[in-house]
Amino acid sequence: MARVQLTEDAREDFRDLDGSARRDVAKGLKKLETDPHLRGQPLGSRARGNLTAFRKLVVGNRDHRIVYRIDDDGTVVIVWVIGHRADDEAYELAMSRLRLHGDATVRELATSLEQIWDRD
Repeated sequence: MARVQLTEDAREDFRDLDGSARRDVAKGLKKLETDPHLRGQPLGSRARGNLTAFRKLVVGNRDHRIVYRIDDDGTVVIVWVIGHRADDEAYELAMSRLRLHGDATVRELATSLEQIWDRD
């Protein structure tokens, strides 16, 4: 079973959702605890950036995307973005956050899913 963690930015994304979208995303995040490498689809390289190390999980009525990365050992899933499908918003956010934070600070940025539930 994997531990799901959200970056501070992803926590803000989650908090900004309305009630029904928040429920859909919460269900998706819960699914990532089990076999996260089998969930979602791998992302690739785009003209504006490379997201090949990331995956996306489509949630709700295909309205939202969870962009995440799985640690090498598969025990930790770090969610970088929870965004709208429209206009590739989630992917643009992922690329900008990756440029801003990089991999060096991912562990420091991430908070476990349990802490998110406790706060909301």
